[in-house]
Amino acid sequence: MNEREGAAPHASGRPLPGAPFDALLRRLRSDGSEALAYEALRRRLIQFFRLHIPAEAEDLADVTLDRLARKIHEGTDVTSVPLYALGIARMVLHEARARGAKRRAAEMDPTLAPDPGDAESDAAEEAVLAALSRCLDQAGASARALILAYYRADGAGRIAIRQQLADELSISLNALRNRALRLRETLENCVRERMGWSREP
Repeated sequence: MNEREGAAPHASGRPLPGAPFDALLRRLRSDGSEALAYEALRRRLIQFFRLHIPAEAEDLADVTLDRLARKIHEGTDVTSVPLYALGIARMVLHEARARGAKRRAAEMDPTLAPDPGDAESDAAEEAVLAALSRCLDQAGASARALILAYYRADGAGRIAIRQQLADELSISLNALRNRALRLRETLENCVRERMGWSREP
């Protein structure tokens, strides 16, 4: 099944108003409690990815939810949110496996590794990092601290750090996750604009 299954073009052909994440929450609200529906969907996605790439399950689930939110915001009429999300998750899994295979191939064959002396590649990487740095500055000190802390650790350490961060902010873990998701989306859009990149299909 691909990402298009479970979806039909939006009747008006126009994107839904508001941020992508808000559009997703509005769609989930029609299925009941948006917070419970969002958490249930995220848990299902994490369980799906844990069967295939356990170490990246949470991050890949968030990537899937980002894409789902963007599709809904852009006007795709998703008739079954779980079914459509699963289609996106399968695509995300395929991309993650391809990245992993490419990385392993590069580690085993030095001729496939990036040339440290490749000035063009280095310049492109520096440009992206510079754009991200400017976007973080634009977001403000508190936003920078939050996003860097949120994605600081891996595995079990990540869970502990995120819980500590939520406690420090006196908010729930779900509210922290939503805040970080919105901030990441804002930063991604900012970097795309600064680099002149179009949105991924």
